[in-house]
Amino acid sequence: PSDGYAGGAYYVYLVRPRTTDINERLNQPLSFQLSQNYPNPFNPSTNIKFALPKTCTVKLEIFDIVGRSVAILVNKKLEVGYHTVKFNGSNLASGVYFYLLKAGEFTSVKKLLLIK
Repeated sequence: PSDGYAGGAYYVYLVRPRTTDINERLNQPLSFQLSQNYPNPFNPSTNIKFALPKTCTVKLEIFDIVGRSVAILVNKKLEVGYHTVKFNGSNLASGVYFYLLKAGEFTSVKKLLLIK
C-alpha cells in the first residue's frame, strides 16, 4: 500500500485529557512546607507562606527572642493548598522574632528580623 500502513488502514485516537483533575493535582502541594518570610528583614510588614497537602487545623504564631508569644496569625482549620499570611509588626520593637507553624503533625520554625 502507498500510505505505508498495513493494509492501508490506520487508526486515529482522540485523547481528551481531564485537565481539571490534572490541574487540581498540580496545584496541590505534596508535603507540608513553611517558607522563609519575604521580605526579610522587614519594616513593618512581611508575608509568610506555607503549604498544606491535606486539610488540617493550623496555628501560625510569632514569638520574641525569649519565647513569649507576641501574635497568633492563624488558629483554625484550613484547606489543602498554598497559603499566604501578612504579618504587620508595627507594634513591635526592632529585633529577631520566630514564627512557628503547627499543622496536623507537622511543626516548623523560621526566624524573621524586624528593623525599624
